[in-house]
Amino acid sequence: MAYKKIILITCIFFFAFKAFSQSENTKDTSSSFSSTYARINPLGISSDIGKFSTKMVQNLEIGKSFGPLDVGIAYGRFAVSDSTQFMQLRTTFDASQIGIFSSEFAIGTGRVFNSSTPLMFEVSTTLMAQLSSNIGIGAIVGTYDFIGENNQFNKTFYGVFLRYGLLRTEGGLLLGKIGKRLGKRANGKKMKARKL
Repeated sequence: MAYKKIILITCIFFFAFKAFSQSENTKDTSSSFSSTYARINPLGISSDIGKFSTKMVQNLEIGKSFGPLDVGIAYGRFAVSDSTQFMQLRTTFDASQIGIFSSEFAIGTGRVFNSSTPLMFEVSTTLMAQLSSNIGIGAIVGTYDFIGENNQFNKTFYGVFLRYGLLRTEGGLLLGKIGKRLGKRANGKKMKARKL
């Protein structure tokens, strides 16, 4: 029952954010180099020993895209069975883009609430497919490191995520007037180099 509630709340938030972004972006988002985005990880599993409910990793991230870089604040939890929650500053870099597929690298730092290891660091990588001009879906794999005064441990996790934000070009730039201009310049330089 708890899983159904989590999925329902995630879906409601995702569509509410989508509606808000569309109403905010009616002016002319294509002329902006930056854009608001949301990233939801509704299902992630850590490689810990134990029941399934103690291995769930879920989070919601909202932030701003600057070209190939996403900078956001993520809030989530590590288990359904207790109140282990965290908040972190997370940066994701679009390392490569081929057609609709992109590979991203993320690092983050944050705090785990009510824990003996409150300091956390994240290193993760994703493979994402951009299904439409604003929606992407992908897989993520990474590691969390937890540090406290007396102990330290890490956990590896695997999951799926949804991203709502502007589409990127093959150069990693947001699709917009600035991104298109920079993309044309890069392609023009490649063509000149080939002619030489």
